Amino acid sequence: QDNAFGDKLPIIPRESHVEHGKVLYRLKIKATLRSLSAAAPVAGRSISIRSNRTGDTVTLSPAATGPDGTVMLTLDSRTPGALELSVTDHDITAVALPITLGEAWYQAGFWITHYIVADERDAHGPMVQDPNVSGQHRRDFLYGARGVPMQGTGQTLDNRFVRFDGGGGGWHNNEAGHPDELNHPETAHLHSTDGAHGAFADVVQDHSVAVDPRVVPGRSRVYIASSDGSRVVGERHADDTGGGIHGYHIDHFSGAGNAATARWEGAGGDMHNAKVKFLGY
Repeated sequence: QDNAFGDKLPIIPRESHVEHGKVLYRLKIKATLRSLSAAAPVAGRSISIRSNRTGDTVTLSPAATGPDGTVMLTLDSRTPGALELSVTDHDITAVALPITLGEAWYQAGFWITHYIVADERDAHGPMVQDPNVSGQHRRDFLYGARGVPMQGTGQTLDNRFVRFDGGGGGWHNNEAGHPDELNHPETAHLHSTDGAHGAFADVVQDHSVAVDPRVVPGRSRVYIASSDGSRVVGERHADDTGGGIHGYHIDHFSGAGNAATARWEGAGGDMHNAKVKFLGY
C-alpha cells in the first residue's frame, strides 16, 4: 500500500528510536483472501502470517478479513535486507511474498539548519603566533568570538585546520555587551589538525550532516528535500552530532565562514518540516 510520500517504501515511525544502531522499519501491506472454488472474497477469516526471519513481527488489522476479503498487515523490523512473508494456515494456498528492507521515509518532518567552521579569510586582525599552531595567523581568527573558539574548528588561509579544545578564560565582552575575544588567549588550547573532525567521521562540505543518533544512526546516509519537493538538498552522510541537535533536527555542514553561510542562505536557508529518507549505511 502506498505511504504518505506516494510510494511503497516503509516508514520509520515518529515514536520510534534507534536501537543498537538500527532504525525501525514499518511496512503496511494489503492482502486479499479469495475462495478458489467460488472465486469470491472470504470475509471474517483470521489468517496467520509470519516472516522467515527471527525478530520481525507481523500484525493484522482488523484481526479477520473484511467483507471484501481484505486485511491490512503491518510488518515491523529492525533488520535490513531480504525476507519472505508466508501464510502458515494449512488450508490457505499462498505464494511467499519477498520483501527487501533498505530505504525508508521518516514519518516525522525535520528541521534542517546549517553549521560552519571558522574561515581565516573572514578575519582582519594582526598576525600572531600561537605556540601550539604552526605558522602565524590572524588574532581574531585564533581567539575571537567569530573565530576558532566559537566554531570549534577553523580553516586557515592556506587551507589547513585549527581546533579549539577549551581554555582561554571565557569571553571578554565589548562595550555593547557582546563577546569579542577570549579573556586569556594565552591559556587557550589550540592545535593544528588535518581536517574538520566529526563524531563519526571527518566532515566534508555539502556532504556531511550532524544528527541526533537516537533518531538517525551515525555513519548512515539520508536524503533531504523540502516537504513539497521544490528544494532538494540531496544525499548526505551522518558524520557528526552536536549538543544542540535533538530529535528531528539535522544540521547541514556547509563549509567555512561567511561564504558558506551565504551559499546556504542563497539556496533558501533553513528548512522546516523537511522530508527525510533513510538510505542505509
